[in-house]
Formats: sequence, structure tokens, C-alpha cells
Amino acid sequence: MNIFVSYTTRDKVIDRQLLEDASEILSAYGSFYIDLLHNDSQDKQAYVCHMLSQSDVLVLIESCSIKESSWVLWELCEAERIGIPVLYIPAMSSKKEILKNIRFKLNSEFKKLTKRTSKDALTRAA
Repeated sequence: MNIFVSYTTRDKVIDRQLLEDASEILSAYGSFYIDLLHNDSQDKQAYVCHMLSQSDVLVLIESCSIKESSWVLWELCEAERIGIPVLYIPAMSSKKEILKNIRFKLNSEFKKLTKRTSKDALTRAA
């Protein structure tokens, strides 16, 4: 499963360390893309677009400032447009709680997501 992580660092709770810690959780569920950690492309915007288009699920780390981020809003609209499900992860508390929320949401949704991913792969192959 390919996971695209959407977030904004405008809120102090989401930073490089939190995203690195989240990486450890995400790696148990498939490959993942976190822009701050993985985008060393010359054309950063095009690379984000490409990585989102290759994703099976978008994980939104939902902090207070996401509505102020034009990129997060674009990612959500694009995910909806191309049919990528969005998992909303509340990020209104401590980093420890955010990581716990990521783990819980992925655990609870993983079977549904892998079934959906398998069906999509069969549809694309047909």
C-alpha cells in the first residue's frame, strides 16, 4: 500500500521529529511519502503531484492550521478527485497522542484499505 501523508508545519506540534517518528509506524503498513522527509526533487510541486497520484490512501494529520494551507487543501481536493480515501488523524494534542492516533487509525482501517487497494489493482489490470 502506498501512503501519502498530508500535514502542515504551521502548528508547532508537527515538526520533522514527529514526522520521523510517524515514519516508523507507517513503514509497517507499506511504502509512504512525507514531503518534508522525501522530496529532494528539483521540481518539488510536480513531485508532490506525482506521489499523490501513485497513492492508495492519504493520511491527513489534522492540526488546527490545515485550513490555512493551500497545499493541504489542494491535496485533499485532488485525493477526492482521483478517488483516494482519506484517513483523518486528529493532531490537537501532544506528539505522543498524535502518534498513538496514527497507529490506531491505521490498525483499524488497514484491512478495509488493503481490500480496496486489491480491488483497484484488479480494475486497473482489466
